[in-house]
Amino acid sequence: MTRVAVVGTGLVPFGKHEDRTLEELGSAAVEQALAESGLTPGAVFSANVLGGGGAGQRILARAGMPGVPVVNVENACASGTTAVHLARLAIAAGQCDVVLVVGAEKMTGKFQGGITLDRTDRPTQLGLTMPAIYALNAQRYAHDHGVDLDDFAEVSIKNRAAGARNPHAMFRKPVTRADVLGSRPVADPLTLLQCCANADGAAALVLAASHVVSPGHNPVWLLGSGLASGSPMGPGTEFGTSLPSRLAADQAYATAGITADDVDVAEVHDAFTIGEITSIEGLGLASRGKGLRAVLDGELSLGGRIPVNASGGLLSKGHPVAATGVGQIVELTAQLRGEAGERQVPGARVGLAHTVGGGVATLDAIASGVVIAAAD
Repeated sequence: MTRVAVVGTGLVPFGKHEDRTLEELGSAAVEQALAESGLTPGAVFSANVLGGGGAGQRILARAGMPGVPVVNVENACASGTTAVHLARLAIAAGQCDVVLVVGAEKMTGKFQGGITLDRTDRPTQLGLTMPAIYALNAQRYAHDHGVDLDDFAEVSIKNRAAGARNPHAMFRKPVTRADVLGSRPVADPLTLLQCCANADGAAALVLAASHVVSPGHNPVWLLGSGLASGSPMGPGTEFGTSLPSRLAADQAYATAGITADDVDVAEVHDAFTIGEITSIEGLGLASRGKGLRAVLDGELSLGGRIPVNASGGLLSKGHPVAATGVGQIVELTAQLRGEAGERQVPGARVGLAHTVGGGVATLDAIASGVVIAAAD
């Protein structure tokens, strides 16, 4: 199969962009990625959740690219990663030489408070929200593995410390344990600083087949990717979101020809502190029941065994749903090119990006996506 490389990136830093439309955010990221690559895409995969019909076509029209074939992708919080996965497959299969991926989201004003699940979902009708689901996961994890609930705060401390080094992060102030535990309660044991913020923003990538890549592109290669859907929860269900993450990771590792031990840096879905813990265990970056211990021991911090969320993660950058997964690949591209500045992971050669999307309380997740990238 044809090798696939990232040859252009674009990013509108995540945050509150009240004066910019979805089309403006998306087109700005697209224009950056196209300018860096110098290539013309033959197809577009556009990730968006909340923007309504034809979001990709509207973004491309704003960018002055009407008429290019567009596939609109919606897969909850895994939308951006799903779009990258589909674009990689299209090039690897020889269907396209150059593909543009854009993830864009405008969340300002969409929700009063936290994101709720689908309103036809019975648990939602009874008042269950995304923070509540993750809070229940945290309680279960603590029960199963005998950990202190207050220790989940250390995930926020780690990621905010990394985010302080990222000029693109929404929140750039380090926090202390007292700050995290003393912030407003959201859903016991999760406090405000253990929950990511809704955000606006966009990210874009130009992917190309190996035969159109030049040394001047400074390519980062997409070695593999995987996608898994969630399963109904029941007495035998694997805990939390670990199962879909593990299934997606298994596909990605197999395609890339690597194992979790080969990963040097990872961008992992940390919408809530417990989410990072269950995800790294599902991805094989920590043993089952040992994820929180890995955080406490500094293994996942900058300078540790495998830095997780060196960008600051969603807890620092914010979470513009469909833009998140594409933004993770932008971050890994910078890391693998050695261009990540103060947050650079020395000698990083292999990176992993991961997202997992909720949305129906009776499933362990809607989808999980994993992408493996490597330096040239």
